[in-house]
Amino acid sequence: MPKSIFVYLVALFFLTGSILFITSFFLNSSDNEIENVNSEIIFEAKNISINLGFKDSNLNLKVKSSMVNSLKEEKNLYVYKPEIGLSGKNINLKITSDNGKISYDKNIIQIENNILVSGEANGKAIKGSSDPININLNQKNLSSEKLILFIDEYKILLNEIILENEEMVLKGNPIYLIDNEGLETETSMIRLKSSGELFFPNKLKIRDLN
Repeated sequence: MPKSIFVYLVALFFLTGSILFITSFFLNSSDNEIENVNSEIIFEAKNISINLGFKDSNLNLKVKSSMVNSLKEEKNLYVYKPEIGLSGKNINLKITSDNGKISYDKNIIQIENNILVSGEANGKAIKGSSDPININLNQKNLSSEKLILFIDEYKILLNEIILENEEMVLKGNPIYLIDNEGLETETSMIRLKSSGELFFPNKLKIRDLN
């Protein structure tokens, strides 16, 4: 399990006291709207960076956001234009989006809208895009209803990435694997091993396009 986000947030509240201020979500709101919104906001801060480490893992996670705020009676941080970095021994991935939510009591990050993935893992260049993603820090995985990655000559449509110490596991139900020649196959799991090898199951099912 990673160190609890809550511990970092307590430190964040004290260390960034000079830049924390109460304001509205929308600068162009009417005075009444501003009063109603402000009554629900605990704090708002600009240009925040949060760093997290994981127990029993070489993975680190960094969240940078142009703006962060939190609402009353919630254990969430709302981040705007977040940039999420996942790094480890052989992994350096960046995920950007328009907005997201950090549930610090559950150690879960949810991001949505215009999600892009880039970077490398085990010597392989990776890029892609995604529907809304859940990042579970306890389980060290990323999950989405539709996640597209480009690795080597393959376009891979999958649902989950598991970040293990020595390899990255791709899973789907099923995974669709499309090569440069348009050949499409199905499988349930692909392993990107520490050597950079893409390891496929012994059997790949060629998708019936008829």
